[in-house]
Amino acid sequence: MKCLFRVLLCVVAVAVFYLPVHAQTTTFEVRIANHAVGTIEAQRKVSGSAKSITIKTRIQTLLAKINSDILNEYDNNVLTLAKSTRVAGKKGEDKETTTRRNGNDYTVMLNGARSVIDNTEIAHCVADLYFSEPKQVSRIFSEALGKFLPLHPLGSGQYELVLPEGKKNIYKYSNGVLTEVEVNHTFGRALFIKTI
Repeated sequence: MKCLFRVLLCVVAVAVFYLPVHAQTTTFEVRIANHAVGTIEAQRKVSGSAKSITIKTRIQTLLAKINSDILNEYDNNVLTLAKSTRVAGKKGEDKETTTRRNGNDYTVMLNGARSVIDNTEIAHCVADLYFSEPKQVSRIFSEALGKFLPLHPLGSGQYELVLPEGKKNIYKYSNGVLTEVEVNHTFGRALFIKTI
């Protein structure tokens, strides 16, 4: 009987400590004026009720080099931590944002300036757009800006994310999978095209 108990205990321990981690990686090519200028690697890992998303963007043009990283952590599909860094190499263009859940609130640190988002749960972030079509979602939390942005469905699997300065990014899905993003940014119009 003791032997059976030990075997059962070992099986339970292995099952608990080695829960399967499901990982999904998607890669996009960044194109400006029909020229490849960089890549975006988006990775999502799920283990039980925990989820993490990492987005790594590397862009190199004649005028600029931009490295951007986003790391989101979720528990039961609610954001608990978001870290966003952007290094452009030009003074005043680098940005660092950390969003941390504290009870029912979130504390946002954007380049050293602290703000609080009261009484909310963040369930949908920009990073989530790389992995699932945002059906019936009207606002998305921007990890880089530390605030919610409006999201509008355009039909045919297309969604418009409205940025604070009025620019609009278009996310295009086919069968629920993101295939292309049209970005209107400071360096002009860019396309992110899914490669893997």
